[in-house]
Amino acid sequence: MTTPTDRSGSERAVAELSALLEQLSGAMPPGDPPPDPQAATAATPQPAADEVPEPAFRNLDEFMRLYLGEVVERRVLSGPKSGIHWCDRWWAHPEAISRLYAMWREWEKARLDDTMSTWWLHHLDPHLMAMTTEYGPFAKCEPGRHSEPSTLPTLPAPREILDQLPEG
Repeated sequence: MTTPTDRSGSERAVAELSALLEQLSGAMPPGDPPPDPQAATAATPQPAADEVPEPAFRNLDEFMRLYLGEVVERRVLSGPKSGIHWCDRWWAHPEAISRLYAMWREWEKARLDDTMSTWWLHHLDPHLMAMTTEYGPFAKCEPGRHSEPSTLPTLPAPREILDQLPEG
């Protein structure tokens, strides 16, 4: 039987992992001691309705470098090995910017709402899969080898089609 001051190895590991995840999410500054798993957990205080909370990351680049690039683990395609298609110049792909920006903004909401599992399941997993498959925007890229984006060809829609739409 353990006392609140005597942690088992697994409790210590959970506390250390929780502290690391909080640091990566921006909720706890690096160097802060890990929380005591025996201590009562209080809900994260919510900002007042008119108060806009500060984001954990100032911009998409910070989110990519300081969070996503440090947390997501995937084998990147390299030669005949299987893996995902990835481009280290992600910012040079319009679809990737749009998807990653949406993921970052949803991550910021999930951080505040404590819905990170939902974020992984409904935001990161489908967006990452769409970007990194053989038909995604990174399909012709590898780390260190960027291929310029090839967007979908489009023609202007006829006016009579646009007039049928509610905003037409």
